[in-house]
Amino acid sequence: MNFWKEWADGCVEMIFPSRCSCCRLGLPRKGQVICSDCLSTIHYLQSPLCSCCGRGLPDSSGGDHLCGFCLRQPPVYARARAVVRYEEPVSHLLHLLKYAADSSTLPALAHVIEPFAYDLAQEFRPAVDRIIPVPLFPRRLKKRGLNQSLLLARIFFPQAGAALLVDAMIRTRDTPPQTTLDGAARRKNLRAAFAVRYPDAVYGRRIFLVDDVLTTGTTVSECAKTLLAAGAVEVYVVTVARVSEYD
Repeated sequence: MNFWKEWADGCVEMIFPSRCSCCRLGLPRKGQVICSDCLSTIHYLQSPLCSCCGRGLPDSSGGDHLCGFCLRQPPVYARARAVVRYEEPVSHLLHLLKYAADSSTLPALAHVIEPFAYDLAQEFRPAVDRIIPVPLFPRRLKKRGLNQSLLLARIFFPQAGAALLVDAMIRTRDTPPQTTLDGAARRKNLRAAFAVRYPDAVYGRRIFLVDDVLTTGTTVSECAKTLLAAGAVEVYVVTVARVSEYD
């Protein structure tokens, strides 16, 4: 049986060879999803980082510490961490997932996230922690066909089980896309745009809030305010990427 399966798999591979999810060139190994050239261009965010917002710091001598932004105006969330800079090829994969509902990008994104997710698992305690993806307004969810934050949350926390709260927080208004707005308009756009449907699910819990990209932090800050007001004790923001111009 194994012989015929391997033979069939080999035939499929010859007719439909595996291709890199980023550049679409052929891959030398079965099971590989990103070529080595594309992997080498991905900029992982590593120390020194701001110990609160995760912003990259220019001086490596002092290690991780609070950045000037967080010293002047501490965020409402306890900590934020992103895996990589929001640059090609990861930005392309996230764009396809978010706007084209292309879930075929998920194996490649999982490959990018995997090292970070392993470390994150050491901090996650299912008995006390809860995971919440940033929600979409129902009309936008229907139009897109998926919530990318929910799919990414499952990659970040594959062991979550019932701790992943799919609909504990909702979006109450169909706000314009944040990408079209500046900082002040972003904050006004999202004010009171979220609500917690099940306060008992978040009360007294540490929440891991998952989104795809951290840009100005307006969306996750508004979500964090909503969760803290509902009784969460701490909000930890987790994203795949962070826009580099804010580093």
